[in-house]
Amino acid sequence: MKNWEKKEYLWELVEKHQEELLQICSELIQIPSANWKGIEESLRYCCGFLEALGVSYQVLRPCGEIPCIVAEVGKPDGNFGILNGHLDVVEPGDLSRWSYDPYCGTITDTQILGRGASDMKCGCGVLLFLFKLIVEENLDLQGRLVLHLVNDEEQGSEQGSKWLIENGYADGAEFCIITEPTSYDSIEIGQKGRARLLLRTSGSLNDGGIIKDAKESAIHKMIHILSRIQELTLLEGTVTEAEQRIVEASQGIIQGAMNHQGVGGAINHVNVNILSIDGGPSSAMTSELCEARLALGVPFMISREQVHEKLLEIIRESGAECEIEYLSWDSGARTDGNEALVHSVRNNAERITGRTMTPTYQWATSDAKYYRSHGIPTIQFGPSNNKGIHSHNEDVEISDVIKCAKTHLAVLEDMLGFQIDAYHTDHKASGTH
Repeated sequence: MKNWEKKEYLWELVEKHQEELLQICSELIQIPSANWKGIEESLRYCCGFLEALGVSYQVLRPCGEIPCIVAEVGKPDGNFGILNGHLDVVEPGDLSRWSYDPYCGTITDTQILGRGASDMKCGCGVLLFLFKLIVEENLDLQGRLVLHLVNDEEQGSEQGSKWLIENGYADGAEFCIITEPTSYDSIEIGQKGRARLLLRTSGSLNDGGIIKDAKESAIHKMIHILSRIQELTLLEGTVTEAEQRIVEASQGIIQGAMNHQGVGGAINHVNVNILSIDGGPSSAMTSELCEARLALGVPFMISREQVHEKLLEIIRESGAECEIEYLSWDSGARTDGNEALVHSVRNNAERITGRTMTPTYQWATSDAKYYRSHGIPTIQFGPSNNKGIHSHNEDVEISDVIKCAKTHLAVLEDMLGFQIDAYHTDHKASGTH
């Protein structure tokens, strides 16, 4: 069977079983995994799903709390690939701003509705569906395929993908596919890193009534610094000519996805989010200690040293003394656009969708950076409606979910290979077998 003939057969299998795919996505959305109880429920669902297939799996709890699932199919002595997804979702927020129950999982004629539809319950649904198709259709996978399902991607992955990689569960992998949400026309090959900082200023205790003269409030000092903190966004990194083309393409993608011309700078500039400011409990005295927590999104082309030097400059020019504590720092990373994995995803997605697919950099961050930093070529390509991610009325297009499943099944054929016998060749998925 020629390569594209085999893929046509695989795509027909997806179409034949597409109702099962949509049902898996719907059932995952109906589990409110924004909290501990929901995470445990999604764990039970996935374990039951894998048990029904007879697939070997492990449940790991790195700190005795948040669970990970590692499952495996295929041949242990073949090439090794990873499928990764996260089951946790953000809170739905103000329920009055939803047009439907956030956890309805409703399947309409064209969409699947609910919290996590884009980020990334439907992406996880695709991964579980691929395992189901491989097992139940007796697709003889010629390599080793391992599934990583985690539950704390939205919180930093200390007990998820990051822990799995640090503890050897990705050692030897030749590629990783993550079905995080991407736009219709992009294959994400790089993203920002994530940093958490604590700034601390000190002042002296004085009666609040003489603050105008004392000017020793730790809060006032912090205000001087934070009023300039957005200057971090002025940092620029160095990229190659090829990387610059990807930056420019990425800027066009995000501007189109968000329908906002001003957001393109998120690709190659630091993002600064002030999370909290705590100046102490007293209402009658000046503040003796003030702490501010910051979250930074740092592109791979900007180093920690650059950020630190700029931060010192901001503090110095503010005229205030300030301590800096780095609570965490995970650098951004990218996969070379010439990797076989990137070409495979691009070629198959273009054949399936009829659209031009562009390798891009992500304006946010994700678990992909951990696999990339471990030397594993990694792409993100998954179903999404970007405007609804982390917002109200989240949804995803049904056609996007199906195309995603088709694409990654074909990529597995390219990267690992399926041995499909003559019986399968003569009996297409639309017929009897």
